[in-house]
Amino acid sequence: MSFVLSKILWMFAAPGNFFVLLLLACAFMGLSRRQNWQNAGRRLCFDIAFLLFFIAIFPVGEWLLMPLENRFPPVRPDQVDGIVVIGSGESPTLTEARGQPIAHQSASDYLMVASLARQYPQAKLIYSGGSALLMPASSGLNDADVAKQGLAEVGIDVSRMIFESKSRNTHENATLTAALAHPDPKEKWLLVTDAVHMPRSMACFRKAGWNVFPAPAGYQTDGKLDSELHFDFAGHIGMITAAVHEYYGLVSYWMLGYIDTMWPKP
Repeated sequence: MSFVLSKILWMFAAPGNFFVLLLLACAFMGLSRRQNWQNAGRRLCFDIAFLLFFIAIFPVGEWLLMPLENRFPPVRPDQVDGIVVIGSGESPTLTEARGQPIAHQSASDYLMVASLARQYPQAKLIYSGGSALLMPASSGLNDADVAKQGLAEVGIDVSRMIFESKSRNTHENATLTAALAHPDPKEKWLLVTDAVHMPRSMACFRKAGWNVFPAPAGYQTDGKLDSELHFDFAGHIGMITAAVHEYYGLVSYWMLGYIDTMWPKP
């Protein structure tokens, strides 16, 4: 129930969708017969337009992403017992249609796993990821099937991997994979996921009893605060959406008891 509710709430809370709904509300206010409602609608429409212009110019998304991406820098223990990678962005439908693995967000994660698998040849390897869609598209493949193809493409011997394909969110990534791997608290595991997603992932896996160390991939910022200006609304709103999604996830997971703190310690 919490999974469905979180997906429905996010549909309205996602910045792009939220701005569209606000503009729609402004349009209806402008059609009102009451003058005060019309005036309020015009003012609100102007305010939203100015805010969108500000977002198009200034790298607000980078400013929001940096604290998330910088929170957990990479850690490389001398000994590693296992490596677990969280799925993200695999598309079974497109993979089936195009005849090649389509995994936009996970591509850098796969490269990271390939590098780590060579560095720690004795480590156990696990992929964790089912569909995160509220209504998954019908396909003969699932996310794990796509990941298996993608990981094989970058040189991973997938026969040595465990594939968990039922999880729908990060909380389930941690708990369902723990049920398969039975990690010992003394074991050292590397956790591979996008850098922006690492704080929530680390908190979830720690809560589920894993002794994990961060191996972030897929950075979207250089980690430095700057104010370089570009007129790029699509790019900026995409970054804002990614950042807001993670802050939304941290707050909601803390409220649901999936993690112990809204801002986990490195």
